[in-house]
Amino acid sequence: MRFKTVVILCLLAGVFGAERDNTETVSVMVGDSVTLHTDIEKIKKNDDILWRFGPDSPHILIAEIIKWSYMFSIYMSQQVPFRDRLQLDNQTGSLTIKKTRYEHSGVYKLTIVNGRKTSIRSFSVKVYAPLPIPMISRASQNSTSERSLGPACVLMCSVENATRATLSLYRGNALVSSVSGSDLSNTLSIPLEMEYFDENTYSCVVNNPFGNETALLNVSDLCQPPSDINSLLYCLVLLLLVPVVLTLTVVILCVCRKRRKAEQEKCPSRHDENGGLMPTDCF
Repeated sequence: MRFKTVVILCLLAGVFGAERDNTETVSVMVGDSVTLHTDIEKIKKNDDILWRFGPDSPHILIAEIIKWSYMFSIYMSQQVPFRDRLQLDNQTGSLTIKKTRYEHSGVYKLTIVNGRKTSIRSFSVKVYAPLPIPMISRASQNSTSERSLGPACVLMCSVENATRATLSLYRGNALVSSVSGSDLSNTLSIPLEMEYFDENTYSCVVNNPFGNETALLNVSDLCQPPSDINSLLYCLVLLLLVPVVLTLTVVILCVCRKRRKAEQEKCPSRHDENGGLMPTDCF
């Protein structure tokens, strides 16, 4: 009984046509043209080719080709943002979007109907804008680092107009943090908290499928320690130098004293009858 049911379903699918729904992702830079292919060599008699569009769900008819025995009809939407930007191939039905804009991002649904046979295919088109160079700025004058007991320098790596991009922060070649933008957000930022006098190399990178832009972090320029830290360092240096100076002074005095005593033992002083010093032959 089950076998007969399967056979009947297969026959019905062959009669009415199996619906095929595949989604293909297509990326394009803003201003460039993109073609969505039907993958058919030539439009056949009684073909009805429809193109629908929607930012999230394709429900707006933007182009159509109908080829019947007595009629060949072409329709292309003149509504914004497709006005004067759509082109249909009369042989294959492929759709070309010229001089793409960000508003052309969305889902395009291709439906080919021929009698009782229907095939469906979807395209997810993503339009990317050129990437700007990330900016690195001082986010705070002074902060307490969780990694140390002392103060820290807080920087902000940010980029604007970077929709569908990823912003990453690297310490040398190691990834510190990253954040990705959606179709709606276009401002990305990553905070970086570091100790003063950090000698590591940092870089901020924004990328999308078409390329990347990098900004290098100059710690010495952006993370100058405040005056109180300089004063503290000066005091620490003095505290370290004073014992050293005192120790050297004591050592020098001891050496001089021992040398003088040794010279006196080698050449003792002689006195005359009146108690005065007499010259000696010790040199």
